[in-house]
Amino acid sequence: MESVRYTDGVVTIRRLEADDLARDLEAKDEEQIRRLWLPGQREKWEAMTDDEQRAHALAGLVATRDAFGPGPKWEFAVDGPDQPYVAYVDCDLANDQVPHGEANISYSCHPAHRGHGYVSRAVRLIVEFLRAHTAARRAHIVVDSENTPSIRVAHAVDALETERFINETGRTSVRHVLELDR
Repeated sequence: MESVRYTDGVVTIRRLEADDLARDLEAKDEEQIRRLWLPGQREKWEAMTDDEQRAHALAGLVATRDAFGPGPKWEFAVDGPDQPYVAYVDCDLANDQVPHGEANISYSCHPAHRGHGYVSRAVRLIVEFLRAHTAARRAHIVVDSENTPSIRVAHAVDALETERFINETGRTSVRHVLELDR
């Protein structure tokens, strides 16, 4: 499954590569850290030197690239029409926030490319990937209730809100579900 690529003519999802390091580092802005990082991750990151941050991010990209294959999690770079790696999207069949055998979809957009619809397009492509490569019947998008841009993405791909709940950090999460009709 090394060369898996899906495109809609505007964006392409593809396996992450070590060459994505500079773009990966650019994406780590305050918005991403606040919304996506777990407690303690910011402090560890900020305690690193610039060289240590680069080495840490590179190791993560290489590990992600090397793990791409049979799953249960697949992580993709989202290439835009004019630039590589403008966003990130993944699907995970072993996420503890979704029922066994169903997929969780996560995403983030790099700061300079937010608001262009690239993530919505990438989510539609990852749904195609799930249909082609898994037996999952449903995909879940679980986001913080205050993350308006991510909720807009869920609505743009016609995911239906099914519940609100308090997550492990004490914040309210919103679950959206997509049926993966075959």
